[in-house]
Amino acid sequence: MTSMQFMSWSLNEPSNAQFQQYAVETEPGVWRVDNPNAFLNWGGDQKNFWIAFLKHHQKISSFGLHDFGVRSDGTIYSYKAGTTFTVLNDEGQVQYWIRDSLRYLLDSYPSIEWFLQAVCMGAPVESMLDNESSQTTFIHQFRLITEQYIERFPNRIKGLEIDFEKSSSRPREFREAEKYRDFLARVKNEIAIPLGLKLRVNLHAMTGDFNPYWYQWTDYRTLATGRDKNGNDICDEWQIMSYDFAHNNSAPGPSTPVWWLQQVLAHVNNVFRNENVWIGNAAYGRRWPLEAKRSGTAVRYWQLLMWQNGIFKHNIGRPADTGAFTWVEQSYIPYCGFHDDESGYQRTFLHCYDRFRVDYGKLQGAYNNQSVIFRSTYQGQRYITSFSKHQRSKFSGIEAIVHNGTARGNYTTPTRWTPDGFSQTFTAYNTHRATYRPNHDLERCELDEEAGNVTYSFHLNQPGKYRLIAVVYFPYLNGKIPLTINGHMYTIGDDVPDWYPFYVNPDRHFYDCGEWDLQISNTIQVGVTEDSAAIMGFVICDHFEHGMTGGYVEYDVNLQAPYKRGTIENGIVTKEEASFPQHVTLTGELLRRPPRPAIVWEDLFGPHARLNANGEKEVKNLVETPYYQRARMVTPSGNQYENRQCVGTAELVGYSNGNWEPFAENYCFADARGQSAQLLLHKEFQFNPHIEADATALDSGQVGIRFYAKGKGQTGNGYLFLADFQSRQYRLVYQSNGQSQTLATAPIGTLQVGSRYTYRVRVHNGRILCLIGSNTVIDYTDQSTNRMDRGAHGIYASGCRIRCHRLHVATNDRYEPMEKVQVIVDSQEQPIALEESRPYSYDELGYLVYSGFNPDQGLGISISNDYENLPIATIPSWIGEKKVKIRLADAGVWLRSFYVGDSEGYSIAWNSDLEGFMTTLKMIEDYGCKGVAMWTVGQEDPRVFTYLPGRDDR
Repeated sequence: MTSMQFMSWSLNEPSNAQFQQYAVETEPGVWRVDNPNAFLNWGGDQKNFWIAFLKHHQKISSFGLHDFGVRSDGTIYSYKAGTTFTVLNDEGQVQYWIRDSLRYLLDSYPSIEWFLQAVCMGAPVESMLDNESSQTTFIHQFRLITEQYIERFPNRIKGLEIDFEKSSSRPREFREAEKYRDFLARVKNEIAIPLGLKLRVNLHAMTGDFNPYWYQWTDYRTLATGRDKNGNDICDEWQIMSYDFAHNNSAPGPSTPVWWLQQVLAHVNNVFRNENVWIGNAAYGRRWPLEAKRSGTAVRYWQLLMWQNGIFKHNIGRPADTGAFTWVEQSYIPYCGFHDDESGYQRTFLHCYDRFRVDYGKLQGAYNNQSVIFRSTYQGQRYITSFSKHQRSKFSGIEAIVHNGTARGNYTTPTRWTPDGFSQTFTAYNTHRATYRPNHDLERCELDEEAGNVTYSFHLNQPGKYRLIAVVYFPYLNGKIPLTINGHMYTIGDDVPDWYPFYVNPDRHFYDCGEWDLQISNTIQVGVTEDSAAIMGFVICDHFEHGMTGGYVEYDVNLQAPYKRGTIENGIVTKEEASFPQHVTLTGELLRRPPRPAIVWEDLFGPHARLNANGEKEVKNLVETPYYQRARMVTPSGNQYENRQCVGTAELVGYSNGNWEPFAENYCFADARGQSAQLLLHKEFQFNPHIEADATALDSGQVGIRFYAKGKGQTGNGYLFLADFQSRQYRLVYQSNGQSQTLATAPIGTLQVGSRYTYRVRVHNGRILCLIGSNTVIDYTDQSTNRMDRGAHGIYASGCRIRCHRLHVATNDRYEPMEKVQVIVDSQEQPIALEESRPYSYDELGYLVYSGFNPDQGLGISISNDYENLPIATIPSWIGEKKVKIRLADAGVWLRSFYVGDSEGYSIAWNSDLEGFMTTLKMIEDYGCKGVAMWTVGQEDPRVFTYLPGRDDR
């Protein structure tokens, strides 16, 4: 048993018509009970509500009367009767009292602390925050109501409760949290203190200051700064609504997961005095449909028992064409609930014939020696995903596979590759410039080794137009491979867009050289390659597709007919086989996302910190790698004799400077105190960029993003988006030829030295958006668009030490959808599922052909950033085993659970019971909070009261 106090609210009390069967008021405060068993004929919620009060009233410390609605103008109405039923008449007298059953309870149980609760939901909350006149109306009316309740129920009314709720917050400049704090102070000063009452406020569950941002209008720390006219806290009690983490439109799960409650309690502990805080707990559960995308519905504990005992089955409600309540064609089947170890909740799977957690899916491992699908964990939840698509090339009409080349001169063979689906092994040839040796006697350079070249010869059965596919290796960002195809010049790498996805990782791939007129006998000669690119061979075919896709996961599905209740024989219920559906629906619990800008580069830096055989880092400074490159002039080997060396023409390379050391913990570090340092990719991109850098400034200097840098070998050109921690400003700057121009500024707000933030820059046709996280801090349009025709991008710091945890470069000129999956049963591919309808085509790489900031804007497409149970195929049912594959057709789709069930209706229910109640109460008690607030009496597992003390037991 716990020492925890217990409170709840009115919601499920019997109506006046129901209560008249039980008792009538003969004079104010005097009741005659006519039928003490009348409640047995009431509905489930009302009956259980009444039983809870009759049996356990001594365990209820406080009770909120959830009955006083608030309009946007501050007028108070009867919340359960509707907005047109104002509580006060024109003379200021109460004309609509709480229901008779509640008045009976107030008269009968004076030891409970009764609170009058003002309820305001949604848009009217903003009107109340913004308009002092609305607040004045509310305060005037609420005081009149309270005074009359105190007179009618002497020594019963102990407090006022404010239940204002809305699920979004306006930007911080609206100062909503401060307005709410000041409003609560008015209620305390103008009603509660004069009438000698407590003030309690209901707050959304938060896990940090202004976090989550949609609830920042109830920021705890801001509210905690409020003081009443006596110098005390503005609120005597705080009630945290720590339920509905899983809600009607979310993925299935516990209303109060333990990991989330732990975060909420930790934040409460950092802000409030715990002894004044009630922590919320849901009495109800929810049931989510699995055969169709529909919202979940609340399930009381007593309803769960009816489901589990085979008294309920699925229904389709009242169709518009008939208006009749309609049950689907399926048997009434009893089910067991499963205990969830983390939350203590029950999970019940209704008319679900097989189900799989993450670890029971068989990942279809590597493809072309590249890992393509993964298991991972986020906030304690396992999931399966492909982080990026891979090339699963599709060839038709293959005429020749050319994998044996003849190499001469200066070349190396950095790798070999046997692609999946091929028996041939391709050898990579990296051809280099000619080398020379100095002849000091003659003071000249003499050829040492001729330039590398590779020749491929092949024969076809007949001449004609064919697709020429090169097998290539691109380890860095500027790969080029010059070819001479039957005498015609062509350069691999010249005709691909800057968002080509096969640079660096994966580096070996099939490259589409287009359609060529080829002869029976053909020769392809390969010249000197650039940036360590290598040729590996060719495939000549009629048709080719890149086949971009995510990975595959396979499930061993076993469907068996269930049993239902049979007849009763000798007092024992027999079982008989239930009906089995003709069709089953396959459903994935999936988290999808809106399309993202096509990614060109992402670096977490840790892999650069590999150790050599001596235990030393192979890379000590990232600017010495081919990916970034220090800005400088280099003199390659050549045929010019200078200073007793053989040199070529000097070249400018790189855009980076400073010392950027990588660490295995996935960050790089630079000390830019007294100087500046930047780490930019060694490539000028010709697209509208989307750049992100996760960075931590360790001193009060400047940190940000350099973009559109021009001029190899230079470091002071291009744009800068900076967070200047010294001047406390965001700045957008343009630099060129030693000149610096500030284009826009904004106050830096709450950014702090030593904290990690995501800096973002998004550009489209001259418009520059600078963001911290998802918040736009500068929105600027530069008319000088010639500055943005091309440039290099990366991270920048000045006057401070910096850790950069991630650098990400993408383009706003192509978008990658993250939504689609496909089911394969018995090797038969079902139609691709969950593809949104957009007026854009796909390019050959699977990207949406769209340029801008949001391809879904104005299309009515809404992809939830939460798990959803989404049907992905409906197929004929079977009895026995089948192998079912799910293809993640897009990257970025997270798969958490997989279900197979009755296509007419199947679902999953999560309900708290005594075990769940005990789990959360233990945590609340460990933090020393005032008590538990259960929403709401009548819906609970009645055994929870056995765990609570009575008022005389404490």
